Amino acid sequence: MIGMIVTGHGHFATGLMSTIKLLSGEHEKLIGIDFEEGMTADQLQEKFQAAVKELGDVSGIAFFTDIPGGTPFNQAVMCKMNYDNVVVLSGTNVSMLMEIMFQRELDIDQFAEAALTAGKSGVVEFKQRQREVTDDEDGI
Repeated sequence: MIGMIVTGHGHFATGLMSTIKLLSGEHEKLIGIDFEEGMTADQLQEKFQAAVKELGDVSGIAFFTDIPGGTPFNQAVMCKMNYDNVVVLSGTNVSMLMEIMFQRELDIDQFAEAALTAGKSGVVEFKQRQREVTDDEDGI
């Protein structure tokens, strides 16, 4: 099973974790780590190292971050350098996590590709179409 670490600025991670729990219940090998105001990059890295240990025996680890180039992303990349079978994904959204949550038996590369696809397809825009009025309708 692939272990997952969700991280981001403020309460991004715990907010997503709360949503996932509400929608689909508790999940094993899933950890949320917030990068809160006043926390240093080194403190975040320490939390990442502890989370990797807490995940224990997993086939790979996926970091899900909020924005590319931010401290959580950069620290996840630094953590990745110390381990095999680790991916760092950014632009995380609820659709991405919900879709991928049940595909954690894939190999790490397939998992990353499926997560990216799910994340992209989860971003949509509502567009209202003009309704056609038939002769049987009075136009209301």
